[in-house]
Amino acid sequence: MKFIKYALLAVLMIVAAAWICPQSAEAAVPTFTTSGAHSVPIFHFAWLAGIFSGLCAGAIATRDELFEMAARIPPGIERKEAPDLELQLKGIQTEIVSKIADLKRTTGAETAELKTQVLALQKQADALDVAISERHVGGGGPFGGKTLEAVVKENDGIERLMRDKKGACVLTIPNAMLERKTAVTAAAAGFQTTGVLQIDRIPGITTEGRQELLIRDALAQRPTVLGYCDFIKVSSPLVVASPQQGEGHTKLENAVTFTSASEKVKTIATTIPASRQILDDWGELLGFLQTGLAYYVDLAEEQQLLTGNGLGENLNGLVTQATAFDTTLLPAAGTYNRIDIIGRAIEQIMIAKELKPTFIVMNPADWWSIRLTKDSFGRYILGDPMGPVTQEQLFGLTPIVTTSITSGTFLLGSGRPEASEIRLRLDTVVELATQHGTQFTENMVTLRAERREALVVKRAGSYIFGSLTSSPA
Repeated sequence: MKFIKYALLAVLMIVAAAWICPQSAEAAVPTFTTSGAHSVPIFHFAWLAGIFSGLCAGAIATRDELFEMAARIPPGIERKEAPDLELQLKGIQTEIVSKIADLKRTTGAETAELKTQVLALQKQADALDVAISERHVGGGGPFGGKTLEAVVKENDGIERLMRDKKGACVLTIPNAMLERKTAVTAAAAGFQTTGVLQIDRIPGITTEGRQELLIRDALAQRPTVLGYCDFIKVSSPLVVASPQQGEGHTKLENAVTFTSASEKVKTIATTIPASRQILDDWGELLGFLQTGLAYYVDLAEEQQLLTGNGLGENLNGLVTQATAFDTTLLPAAGTYNRIDIIGRAIEQIMIAKELKPTFIVMNPADWWSIRLTKDSFGRYILGDPMGPVTQEQLFGLTPIVTTSITSGTFLLGSGRPEASEIRLRLDTVVELATQHGTQFTENMVTLRAERREALVVKRAGSYIFGSLTSSPA
């Protein structure tokens, strides 16, 4: 009953203080007011201590009552003397050690009284240790361990305000909630710095853009085990047979001449140095280099198959040996387009009695100019783009669309082995070695990719190379 009387007295003192000095930073009840603007007065423990001092004034309270009153103080509130908690803890611990040492020097053993004193001091030390831990980590707290964000979200007044977009709400916030120490966040820990926090890393290496290599697949291929490929071709063909002039007359004698040609096996290769350490430490790098070197060797091969000039170690390409397009087959200027040029090139091959072409090579810019050609009604000449996906052809030819050929030009030809073939001496291989210069002692390695082959063009007349630039855009 005595405690209830003093509690009621304390409540009356709180109400009086709120009326007398409502704007005081030390006396005002700490509130979080939301009505278009925000204000958070700082709540000091001095005010709370003053209330309890008044509560205890004139009262005859036992030690147990005082302990009970102190236990009612929220554990998360930081007192003004909180910065001295560490000093208090060290003092108590020193006192414990001192009492044990003194008693051992005098009696040589711990008495029951000493044990009681030590246990009492130890309880105080444990309480201070818990208080220090809670102060640094924000444990417990006046809201049962909840964060300020959680308390705000659960407040009905704030929820109503967010829903109605008008009105006001009041949220009481203890001082301890506003004076917690710096939190460890992703920004503080260095989320932006690789290596501080774990990051989501996608395995593998994303390669650069690489064009599809198509020319080799359009030609016939056979292996060879020698360094030269010789072949025989007709230089002067047989003449047309004629009817016998009559019985007993001499029949027409025919004749033919041959010539031999030879193509040397050429080597297309590239190398790249690397340290053994980086290859060991970065397992994906070796695979990337192996596939990358092989690709660029094959890309060089495609360019050589098309435009190699045959000099030195260059292949003798199809464009170099092809027959030039006969522009006299075109009608008057301005009355033809790209499709007409290709049609006339096919005509030229047929007039020359060469092998029927099977493919046409052109740059993407030229192919899409042809593919988007429309008639006078706005319909696409080569078919509706929304139609079923089929093998695209132009006059029965397979389009090989590649940037390996210059824009504004085309190559028409046959993939039959009678026209040309690739004689492969060594397929693309990638090797790794340390026997180059001082690489062994420097822990360096060299990766080498190479390919050996010859391009044998037997009937150059089966290939037509020409320009599309004279046609309308």
